[in-house]
Amino acid sequence: MTHLVQALPSRFKSFRALFDIVLAARNDAMHTGAYARHATAAAIELCIGLEEGLMADPGGNVVSRTVGDLMVTSPMTVEPWQTVAHVRQLMLMHSFSFLPVRLGDSWLLLSELGLAKYLNGSQRKTRLCESIECASSADLELVAVKDDALLQPDMRVADVLQLAQVQDGPMLWLVVEDQHPERLCGVLTPFELM
Repeated sequence: MTHLVQALPSRFKSFRALFDIVLAARNDAMHTGAYARHATAAAIELCIGLEEGLMADPGGNVVSRTVGDLMVTSPMTVEPWQTVAHVRQLMLMHSFSFLPVRLGDSWLLLSELGLAKYLNGSQRKTRLCESIECASSADLELVAVKDDALLQPDMRVADVLQLAQVQDGPMLWLVVEDQHPERLCGVLTPFELM
């Protein structure tokens, strides 16, 4: 982060300046308005700087990382018996673009667009009460995840990125146990790899 502060001082604040803002916000009794928003933005910027420091070795090079090092280890999934209303609520509460669901022997992704399309129209109330399994048999669009697109925790991030293709819209990789692909042990997005 220090190199960014020196190279682009008008864009990046020093660690000390960010820390002081966060410290002042913590100690301040006033937690509303513009000051709180400014403190929140500084806290996020501070965390990004800390994360960058943790991901680099002393020479400033990114350490050879594995999928398991960076994946979200407690992924939220959808069960086939859960209702469309429940899935909608999860997506809205957590700003998810996708939620994984295991139907039969396959992993699928339920997308926010697929859900919006499914709920559009006069059958909305009825469809909200349907199970995901029932909705998938109707016209709820799900994105199939090919077995060769599933990741394992010990895969190198550099290898995953080399094989990845840029696509329209958000991307979500599913991380499964090597010997048990039905067990989801994590998820990964390009966001975690930046």
